[in-house]
Amino acid sequence: MDIESKQGWMSDFLEEMGLPASAVFQGYVLYNTDRDSFVCFNHQASADQARIQYVKPCAWAHRYPYIMLASDAAGNLDDAMEIQGLFQLGGKFLAFPI
Repeated sequence: MDIESKQGWMSDFLEEMGLPASAVFQGYVLYNTDRDSFVCFNHQASADQARIQYVKPCAWAHRYPYIMLASDAAGNLDDAMEIQGLFQLGGKFLAFPI
């Protein structure tokens, strides 16, 4: 079953992760444990191909709206990636492993 299409899945997820109901889901991000950084794409590097960069603040990471898109992207990268959910809590960002 596709959890993201289930009504109320986000409130259940927030409760399970111990996040307050005020947390705002921002998307899924890819985290590389070897580099201790998040994946970001530099689209200005070349007109035909984006260059992968690794950034420390999770707020700067490339965001995927659906977990399947993040999973497909992780599978296409050479490095081992961890999919994390990105949330905004007030003015701060927090990423959790999924």
